[in-house]
Formats: sequence, structure tokens, C-alpha cells
Amino acid sequence: MKDLIIIGGGAAGFFAASEVLRQKPNARIILLEKTGKILSKVKISGGGRCNVTHHCFDAERLIQFYPRGNPWLSAVFERFHVEDTLNWFKRFGVTIVAESDGRMFPDTNQSQTIIDAMVKGAQGKGFLLRLHAAVKNISSVDEGFAVALENGEVIQTQQVLVASGGSPTGCGFSFLSEYRFTIVPPVPSLFTFNVPKHPWIDLMGLSIPRATVGIINTDLSFSGPVLVTHWGFSGPAVLKLSAFGARLLHNQQYRYSFYLDLLPDLTISEVERAMVDFQTLNPKKKPDQSMLFPLPKRMWEKICEESGLSLYFNWAEAGKRKIQEAARLLKKRVFQAEGKTTYKEEFVTSGGIHLDEVNNKTCQSKRFSGLFFAGEVLDVDGITGGFNFQAAWSTAFCASAEIVKKVK
Repeated sequence: MKDLIIIGGGAAGFFAASEVLRQKPNARIILLEKTGKILSKVKISGGGRCNVTHHCFDAERLIQFYPRGNPWLSAVFERFHVEDTLNWFKRFGVTIVAESDGRMFPDTNQSQTIIDAMVKGAQGKGFLLRLHAAVKNISSVDEGFAVALENGEVIQTQQVLVASGGSPTGCGFSFLSEYRFTIVPPVPSLFTFNVPKHPWIDLMGLSIPRATVGIINTDLSFSGPVLVTHWGFSGPAVLKLSAFGARLLHNQQYRYSFYLDLLPDLTISEVERAMVDFQTLNPKKKPDQSMLFPLPKRMWEKICEESGLSLYFNWAEAGKRKIQEAARLLKKRVFQAEGKTTYKEEFVTSGGIHLDEVNNKTCQSKRFSGLFFAGEVLDVDGITGGFNFQAAWSTAFCASAEIVKKVK
């Protein structure tokens, strides 16, 4: 009988294996990965650089970046926080550095650095990695569990850690059917907004340094950089909004209206006044050639085009209505979204094992001793910026700290 079977060869699975082996080097562990690759999300994260965590050392502030999992994660982060993550990788010679926006990467700027550290940590006499080993079901037996593989093989173990990641269709939880866990139906999170017949298609590739994006008829809005794409809109503000609105937008079948506020630090009356004052002082200048606001030139020209200001050869000709229309578009340009697009390859799901059924100090099932969960398989997800990996490291640590108590 094995000491531990870990289901899932991703960030949480390898981290837990490393932690158990650090404390019990001779532990008999099998890590089962259903595909032929390990740590695939680590590999592609951050454009191949791996956004390891976020520079937020206040646990109470950190949980605010998780649409699902707040405040369940409070106890988890008390046991293993961002600083602990940095120290953990430092043991393997990896230095994690912060960028201006708070995201943290290895100083090599290569995700392979993180992969190498995790693989090195999971080395031990009793450790076995098995690829193409899909789990069919788990059942309880005397002194532990029987894990049945799709190929018909059955392995007995004292403890099981489920770190299988999110499941877009929900079928990825079927191997747990015997235990009748409450599964929060998974839906996509961290996606970009699709806009059919895109009215700003000629601006694709343009980055707006700071704007507010909001869902019409809701209180959901976020500010930050916004990127205009050929299919719609992306960027940090859009991705954050998609995370917090994941379930709402799913229920609306991804058909909804959203607005862009291109000048979030000004009121609409202040925007109008700035244009009127500029008009008074510069009557002979051409409106679409006048950079009044901190916007990309092409963006200002688009607003002038849509409001009609670009029709005038000088500001003296522009009437009050055109100025008001330009101000409205600058403060609340509305778009109709239909559909979504996964952000690069960093697919994240909202949903999973209901948190009421898992102890947030040990990440162990409240009903079945010896059965643990870590990472995205839980109904926990964060916004973009390293938060999902931090949740994976922290939940894996809490689970492994409890697992080692039963390893002889």
C-alpha cells in the first residue's frame, strides 16, 4: 500500500509531492497525470515566464483578489503566504522578483526555472510519476483508498490528494462520484470580450493605459489597462471583470452590454468643460488633431470621428451638441458583447468542490479522512496576476502538512 497518491501533475500536485518528500524523504508516493505532460500551465503562464505569485503580503488584502474563495482562503494564507512562496523557491536557488504592476516572476524570466525547481523537489526513493494514467474512480477500503485507473489497474493507498485542476465540462469530477461531493458547476473565468462587427477594428493592437470597464445594469466594473483586439477587448481590466462576472455572464450566455470609460479620473462635466475651454483658447485648431486628454492619438481621433468633431476644420465651427456627444463617448462608450475568447492559453474555471465540504486549515474533506484537495479543483479562483498559482501553492502546502502526519 502506498502512503499517498496524488491525482494531477500540475502546480498543486508537484508542490504537495515536494513538501511531503521534504519532510518524509522515503514516503511512497505515486503522482498520476492523465496526459503526457506535466506542469503544462506553469510552462505557458505569463507568456512562458511563469507568473509565480503577486507582490501582496497582506493576507486580508490578498483574499480580495479571489472572486471565489474569499474568505475561505484566510486560514489557508495564514499558514502559507506570498513570502513563504518566495522562500520555498529560494531553497532551490530561484529568485522571484516583482514588476511594477505587482506580478512576480523568476529572475530568469523563464517558466522552465520554476518547472525545474518543482521537479527537483519531487525527487525521492519512493516517488513515482506516471503519465497517461487517467483515474476512473476512487473508493474506500480498509485503512485507505483504492484508486482505479482507466486501464483497469487498481492501486491502494492510505491517502489521496486530488489536484486535478479545473474541469470545463464538469466531467472531470466523475471519479469522485462515490463520495457525492457537492460540485459547484464549473464555468470559464479570465476571458476576453468578443464584439461582433467590431466598430473599433481599425484600432486593433491599441493599448489604453487606464480605462474603466463595466457591465451595464450591474455594479461590476474594473479599472486598468485595456487592449483593443481584432475580436473585441482584452487587457487586465477586462480579465478582472470577466473573473468577478464569470457566473453572471455565463448565465447570460455571454450576451451583454458593457461600457468603456476612457477618462475614469474625470467627470463628464469636467470633460465637457475641458473641451469648451480648449475651444475658446484654440478656435483655429482642428479638433481631431488636438490632444486634450491622456489618450493614444488614434483613440482620440476615433472619438472625434464617432462624435462628428472630425467633420470640422477648426474648433470655432464645432457646436455644443458635438462636444457633449464626444464627452459622452469618452465617459461611456457602449459595446455589445457576444461570446468570449480564452485569454491566450491560460484557461481558468470558476467552480469545483464546494468549500463547505473542505477544511480550510488542512484542505482535507470534512467527511472522509485522508482525502485532500488542492488547487483549481476547489471552488477557488483568482484574477490574473499570479493569484491562482498562489492559491495552488498555499492549498497544496496545507494539505501536505496534514498528510505527513500519517506517513510513517
